[in-house]
Amino acid sequence: MAKGDFPPSTVPNFVVPLSDRMLERDNTYGIPIAFLASNLAWDIFAGAYVTEDSTERFAFSTLAVIDLGIIYYTVKYGPNEWNHAPVIQRNILSVFLVLLGVFVGLQYSFARYWIENKFGSERGKTYRGVTPGADLKEFTFWSAQFAQAGLSVSFLSQLLIRWDNRGHDRMTWACRTLGTVAGVYGYYTVRWYWWPEMHPYVANPFAVCLTLIGFGSDLLYGALMLIIDHSTAGKQTQHRGKKVS
Repeated sequence: MAKGDFPPSTVPNFVVPLSDRMLERDNTYGIPIAFLASNLAWDIFAGAYVTEDSTERFAFSTLAVIDLGIIYYTVKYGPNEWNHAPVIQRNILSVFLVLLGVFVGLQYSFARYWIENKFGSERGKTYRGVTPGADLKEFTFWSAQFAQAGLSVSFLSQLLIRWDNRGHDRMTWACRTLGTVAGVYGYYTVRWYWWPEMHPYVANPFAVCLTLIGFGSDLLYGALMLIIDHSTAGKQTQHRGKKVS
């Protein structure tokens, strides 16, 4: 996060210094700009509009605060990656803010459509005092699946384009992948396995396809990191005027 900011007690002590150090080390950013905007949009929107539970609001707010640190270094070092596109290079912050607005708009339109049409109301859930109301568990499932598949594919695409592990390392990849498995794929799979009548959408063919795309891209990312490490072992590459081992 930005200098002088302090994370809540729920955030492990190593998270901020580790992520900040990685970005400073390579003078670049790790998360593709579009999906960093998407991630922040979801954290803000879910906490402010969708969820009714104070604990969940606190959790989303915490995630949004953590995002601020990544955004700070993305704006600071982002121009290093855009010498080939001067307009973007000079306007990284503006590009990010436009993308953030787009993704907030998409989240809002999807949520409003879902809630007003009470999708999943046949399961008898209550939302905003209405029973039966929209099933927000399913709403968050689809939002997370689309976002995760897009994020994983964009990570992989960025690595293929750069052919360099700067801004990322194996520890970050492992934590990100395990976090996705536990927080998205594993969480919903367990609920579907033990309570299928309330979570039939998890086994929907389209949902399975999104899972395979996202998880497959994450696995390919890890394999590609090893290939890149092997191909550049013992060499130094020049990146924007800075030697990177």
